[in-house]
This record gives sequence, C-alpha cells and structure tokens, in this order.
Amino acid sequence: MDNKSHLLDELRLEVGLVREQVHTLSSFYIGVTRKLASRMTNRCSVSIYEATEKAFKMKVCVGPCYLKNTISFGEEILSTVAIRGELVFLIDDQMQKVFLPFYRQHHLLGILSFHIPKDAYEVTEDDLVFIREIGRFIEVQHETFDSNPF
Repeated sequence: MDNKSHLLDELRLEVGLVREQVHTLSSFYIGVTRKLASRMTNRCSVSIYEATEKAFKMKVCVGPCYLKNTISFGEEILSTVAIRGELVFLIDDQMQKVFLPFYRQHHLLGILSFHIPKDAYEVTEDDLVFIREIGRFIEVQHETFDSNPF
C-alpha cells in the first residue's frame, strides 16, 4: 500500500470516529474539519459552510480562511457549486480548490471547502474520491443530529 492510500485510510478512520466523540452538529463539524486539517500544511484550509435562507455562513474553518464568513446567494463560487450539485475542483496559478455540496434528500445543507496551495500538495483523483466519501459521511451523520426532517 502506498503512502497516500495509507494516509487516506487513516483519515477515514479518524473522521469516522468523530461522531462517537461529539453531541452537537457544531462539534461534529469542528471535529471533522480538525481531523481533515491535521494532516495538512498550515497554508491549507478546510471549512464548512451552512446554507441558510439567504446566504452561506461559515460554521467552521481550520487553517487560513480564504473565503468570507458570509457569502450571499448568487455571489462567488459557493452558489455555482450549489447549482452544479456536485464536487467542483478548480486550479488557478497558486491554489487548488475543492468544493463539495452536501444534502438531505434534495435540500442543500452546506458545502465542504478545501484550499490547498499547489506547491504544498498535489490533489489527485484518490483525494477527490475521499472527499466525496467525507461528504456522504457528513450527510448520513447530519440526520442523527436533526430531529426535524424535511
């Protein structure tokens, strides 16, 4: 098994254990982002934005926060991600950006966001598969905190 596969397997285990250690959705978000960021350099970030009635609101960010705390619908990349409804991977001159919306049925709950400098780490298809798995885990676990299903 190569180092990347081993790292992703360890992260799967660590993130999977977060649910057993927390009692609120906020602490779950914090635990997941901290576990994901624990293996990243200090210039990388992971954040979770919650979809509210009028905007995306940052619930947690570990590392430098590259996006605003509140982003109105129709502004910036998060609205594009919400419209596409799937993982969006962007690369510019210096940064790799991964955005993954997560849902309850067809209702957008939030967006998981990663910013990774190109010179710090190269994001591969294995990483994108892993991020999709984390998104699905968040969707499934989200229901355990919500006593008011839509």
